[in-house]
Amino acid sequence: MRSLWTIERVTASVLERAERGDALSPSALLFLVRRYLAASEPDVSGVLGYALAAALDRSFDESPTLERAEWLRALFEAIAVSEDPRLAEAARGLLAGLAAEWPGLTKIGDAAPSIDAGLVASPLVNPRELVPRAIDELERVVGGVYHPGQSVGDASDHVCLAAALLTAFEATGRLPYSMLAEELMQAVVVQGTEVQNFIVGCDAVRVWSRLAVLHDDQTYRSAAVIKADAAYRSDAVRMLEQLSTALDDPRVDAARYGLALDESHR
Repeated sequence: MRSLWTIERVTASVLERAERGDALSPSALLFLVRRYLAASEPDVSGVLGYALAAALDRSFDESPTLERAEWLRALFEAIAVSEDPRLAEAARGLLAGLAAEWPGLTKIGDAAPSIDAGLVASPLVNPRELVPRAIDELERVVGGVYHPGQSVGDASDHVCLAAALLTAFEATGRLPYSMLAEELMQAVVVQGTEVQNFIVGCDAVRVWSRLAVLHDDQTYRSAAVIKADAAYRSDAVRMLEQLSTALDDPRVDAARYGLALDESHR
């Protein structure tokens, strides 16, 4: 069995790519923000500053919906480590653009991550207005694809919709959202470590880790209908082991793995 990469090894990989001049992904920016807040070693402050400057110089106008959603989440969390008012301005611009598109989005792979990011970043605006709007759009998307006992799409669709539903639960406390997220994750199978499967696998680890935290909460367990024999942390570890075989491939985003690894320890 191959050993998991450590957070330190992922950090070194991200720093090495930055030093080579590689463009950093939104996952890389988010990973660096979290490493900085954790006061991790090695020191990431220099590369984080570079990544923030590069992000602020970007134009997001032509970027796909999913990419803009990922940048919104990264910029929103980056506000905690920088006093530059342009970060909040850029994040609000992304949020406004994404929210304006919600009524026309029908693909789960666009709609769910976009609404998810909007819920996360809602404190940038008026959450009392944005959160109900986002919830209504998420319910519209779910209503269009969900039929009990049937698939809503491929593994990526299941994972990103489950992630959005967990965020909706966190925003509203409504148990049906988290229970549906758990139901959707029962059908997730990720095989192979090609780039797309690597992305889906990392995102699945993050969802399993969130479900594991809920299952640790006795109050939640008493209130929700859950999968009694679930072993989400074990599922996450197995997936991380599988994905670690791809980390030497320059095409994969090691920072995405780092986010998954970090969240699996919470």
